[in-house]
Amino acid sequence: MSAPTFNNQPLCTHAAKESLGAAAVRVYAETMPGLDGEFIQCHGRGGRDIQVTGVLEMAGATPQAAHQALKHALRDLQALADGMTVATYVGADGCEYDDCIMRAYAPAEAIQVCSNPGGFHRALVCIEATIHQARP
Repeated sequence: MSAPTFNNQPLCTHAAKESLGAAAVRVYAETMPGLDGEFIQCHGRGGRDIQVTGVLEMAGATPQAAHQALKHALRDLQALADGMTVATYVGADGCEYDDCIMRAYAPAEAIQVCSNPGGFHRALVCIEATIHQARP
């Protein structure tokens, strides 16, 4: 498994999980007076949502540098959730989904900073993202 990406940007660094929603069914149903049942017109499939969770982690020489690197990466990914960037989403299994927009990208909890004396420092946060595929 690899990290899922949107617009060639990894959405998390590890622990990725995704949930593919079903494509919406687009139908028009009408009842007729005096007749049993419904008159149905099929209009193809609609879009679907893809929920992504995972952990975003960055490292730095100091705890502050690690925290700053994580916040920078988080802001860059949140900028893709502008509703205007139409791109390909690549799932954790490598499957490509065209015609997608990112509806939301947010931390699921507070940022954690792990200090290691004499070594690198890590900052990490669990994330949640919602990708909408317009044409499944």
